Amino acid sequence: MSESLCFVFMCNKPYFHKFTNTCEQLINNGRYKGDICLLIGDDLNNDDMLNCDFIKNNNIFVKYFPDVRFNDYFYEINSQIEAFGNRNNTKKFQWHKLHLFNIFFKKWNYIFYLDCGMTIYSDVSPMIKEASKNVLLAHSDAFPTYEWRLSNQFDKNHELFKKLNDNFRLDVDYFQTTIIFYDTGIIQENTFDDLVNLSQEYPISKTNEQGIIALYFTNIKPLFRQIRTSNNDTHFYDYLPRNDTYCYIMIKGWSG
Repeated sequence: MSESLCFVFMCNKPYFHKFTNTCEQLINNGRYKGDICLLIGDDLNNDDMLNCDFIKNNNIFVKYFPDVRFNDYFYEINSQIEAFGNRNNTKKFQWHKLHLFNIFFKKWNYIFYLDCGMTIYSDVSPMIKEASKNVLLAHSDAFPTYEWRLSNQFDKNHELFKKLNDNFRLDVDYFQTTIIFYDTGIIQENTFDDLVNLSQEYPISKTNEQGIIALYFTNIKPLFRQIRTSNNDTHFYDYLPRNDTYCYIMIKGWSG
């Protein structure tokens, strides 16, 4: 791939050790030698943690954006919805992932975002070769049955769900935001602001940023495409291992 690429991670202080572990695996097991960016928020800005040898020795670019903050209307509703694992109250930093669609990232042709805590087993180049223009590649949250629908990402018991359902197609496949590989040509000047405004208009996502980003890239800009899951040699990615005989490049969850 001749065009510029950057692997991006995002973390706050509690996840910094997970960042270093996964990033080290990307470099060593994944055999990746290109650009790496760590996206941080308020709690790590100017923190001594960032002066560690790992950051310096691997020339990791650290990019700070202020924590994503919403209006009072958002917090009044969002704090009370039926969210998965109470993450609307315990994992608010996940909203920082909206910054992946800031125009800053257009300095590269492609961005490959990985959640911290991922386990990377082998060369990531087969996945990099899947780069596609004007497309957002990600993994369906409903894989492999594809039975779940985007509607499941929102609190159906809240009165706002009717408005959401009236305005968008929610009976569609959607994706996890654990890995996202996209052409930065999809980012426009207003993309980040649009995502924030969408979040504030519908503060009923049960998975924080995931529901909103999935809504945006399946409805407003329908650019989502399931990333290839395997080739003749290996399986690329899955949230959990499906079979003990599969050789994966990377896994998000428990890996045995």
